[in-house]
Order: sequence, then structure tokens, then C-alpha cells
Amino acid sequence: MICCLILIVSACSGSEEDTQEYSGIINEGKVMGYEYTVTKEQNVISWNIGYKGETSIFEESTANEDYLQNFMTNINSGEMTLVTLIISLSYFFIVILTALILFKKNRKILKESGVIIFVLAGIALYFAFEAYFDLSISLKEAKYYYLLLTN
Repeated sequence: MICCLILIVSACSGSEEDTQEYSGIINEGKVMGYEYTVTKEQNVISWNIGYKGETSIFEESTANEDYLQNFMTNINSGEMTLVTLIISLSYFFIVILTALILFKKNRKILKESGVIIFVLAGIALYFAFEAYFDLSISLKEAKYYYLLLTN
């Protein structure tokens, strides 16, 4: 009981890091050439956004806060979608490779399990196409907000 009380009290007390002003990188992301880095130095939040090595630095203000947040959201969404796309395509190729190995070893096994292989390959392609279209949308929106911010 006393150990639990000590853990709760220590978890609730503020550490030295929490009470001091934080300076450094807050967040960063990168997908398909688009990138951003958010840093904080003495109550000033600055954004370094870029596309294919061309970067621009902005201080966050009420005028550009929504554009910067939307740019960040689309980059983060694109990162997650790209991972989904890679996993889906990998799964598809594993299913096809397995089917080819089964075909070479015994054609009868492939004929009996052809429907299952077809369904598994179809599911993989469905998720891959969905991820591709989501990635395309995220990149188009990231481009839109990048152009709004840099022009």
C-alpha cells in the first residue's frame, strides 16, 4: 500500500524538465519529398517546411497556424498510408510467390486452393489500391498547403 502511494505521489509531482521552458525539436515528418520540422525556442514556434530539398522557415502565427497544422496532418497521414501501401504490396507478392511455389510443386494443390489464393490476393490488392488513393490525396493536399505557405 505504501509503495503504491509513493509511486502515485512521484508520478503526480512535476519534474525539473516539466517546469523548465522546453527548447528543441517538437515534431518532424517526411513523406515522398515533403517534410517539416517544428522547433520551439523561448516561446517561439518555428516551422521548417520543404519539398525535395527546397525549404522555407516560418514562425507560427494566427495567420498561418491552420495552414501549417493542415500541412503537418497531411504529411503524417501520408507517412502512415505509405507504410500501409508497402505492407499491402508485400503481402500481395508473398501470396503470389506462395502460389507459384505451390504450382511448381504440385498442380493439384493449387487447383484445390486456387479460390483461397485468389481471395487473399484480392484483399491485398484492395488494401493496396485504397492506400494508394489515400496517399495520392494526402500528397495533393500537402502540395496545396505548401504552395499556400510559400507563395
